[in-house]
Amino acid sequence: MRLIGELAEPEFWLNLWEKTRRESPLSRRRKRSEEELIALWDQRAPSFARHVMGERGRKRQQEVLDVLRQEGALRPGMRVLDIGAGPGTFALVLAREGMEVTALEPSREMLRFLEEQARQENLPITCVRSTWQEVDLDREGWRERFDLVLASMTPGVNDPATFLKFMEASRECCLYCAFAGPRWDRAHEELWRYFFQEDIGGSPSDIIFPFLYLYTSGYRPILRFSTEIREEAIPVEQVIEELERFFWQYLDITPEVKETIERYVRERSFGETYRWKRCFCRGIMFWRVKEVYFPPQIE
Repeated sequence: MRLIGELAEPEFWLNLWEKTRRESPLSRRRKRSEEELIALWDQRAPSFARHVMGERGRKRQQEVLDVLRQEGALRPGMRVLDIGAGPGTFALVLAREGMEVTALEPSREMLRFLEEQARQENLPITCVRSTWQEVDLDREGWRERFDLVLASMTPGVNDPATFLKFMEASRECCLYCAFAGPRWDRAHEELWRYFFQEDIGGSPSDIIFPFLYLYTSGYRPILRFSTEIREEAIPVEQVIEELERFFWQYLDITPEVKETIERYVRERSFGETYRWKRCFCRGIMFWRVKEVYFPPQIE
């Protein structure tokens, strides 16, 4: 069997990615502006900063470092662009390896934590407050400027246009992380179906789209998967707050909506504790922008 016709064309996968993103329930029903979503990230910065220092944060960091080390892309002096850097999940560890990091992040509070950590450790990190969509590569002098460009689980690189620009900033390597396959837990799925009478769908930025674009373009990226299963006993009020924060992006949190979410959680709780089980998979993809091979004819 071999890829034939439009399946063998890179444009097919870019167009399918854009169509999937545009028609996704998560895209169609988004109610908040970019500025409102950035304000949400500002509010969540303290909890994200704690996660950087926690076990899950260290696990994610180690997975990326392992890939970079294996591929010879963890060298002191390398110039790195970290898109959607957050509170420094990767910017901090890469700078500790002797890399010169430019951390791009639109959230003021995320950058506040990152800048403070970099100052305390005297790390070579330059922070830039901006969305990736706003960046002009030529005006910034960023076109093919960086040895490594990294984007991990960020809404900054979530469609064909932002992905292609992501590649254009690199002169050597790229590393991209995104969800791979289903990502939603039962609570999100069932409440979404209740509010909107449709399924929530998958991630409109699933890693399958950029992977197949790269493959049909002649690249042979390294792709690893990391599955995470979480089963946690969480206070009921914390679960309600998290679900309200998620659905706020798609509808007004009226008293009726609040009541529905609270009733859903309490009916499935044991006393004041909700047992939240979540399972999802991340794809970690690495490639070199100059290494393009002729796609094989697969029989």
